[in-house]
Amino acid sequence: MNNAVYRRLVSMNYSRKSNDFYGVNEVNWDELDGEMKGVILAFPDRHVDWDVDLMSIEDLDREQQFYLFVSQGKVFLVDTQGYNYPRYIIELKDFNDGVDYGDDIIDRGTGITRIADQEIFEQVISNLCTDLSEDGFSKKDALVFLQVLLDHKFDCVVDNRKTLFQQ
Repeated sequence: MNNAVYRRLVSMNYSRKSNDFYGVNEVNWDELDGEMKGVILAFPDRHVDWDVDLMSIEDLDREQQFYLFVSQGKVFLVDTQGYNYPRYIIELKDFNDGVDYGDDIIDRGTGITRIADQEIFEQVISNLCTDLSEDGFSKKDALVFLQVLLDHKFDCVVDNRKTLFQQ
């Protein structure tokens, strides 16, 4: 990112050391220029429970200054300023990157994995992420790889269901 974008990012009207998402300052996503949006979209995202004490999150990478926190369908930009917790936070009001971050999707998905066996599911995902990380995959590359696998498997399932219903 260039210096001008960086200066705009760090000079936004963040809330400082907020314990929760309630009442944090906000900026309208649509008012940000395309260059800012492009940079923000490259930041890693993290689903955070709405009721969590934000100051209790102390596992952020000090080398990664900016994050996107997602909670209850809302997206927040976090600036750690080199700390391991969300030091500054601002809601990206009307955020839209074409992805539905609604919690209902996460809740439904979690419910399905519980039916299948949540412990096994989490172990498989954990092992996959560990192996990909150890093989030098960045988070972005790992997500692309996993997305391709999921897309293929989903298409196979849909095709099989179509075949079953046509008989």
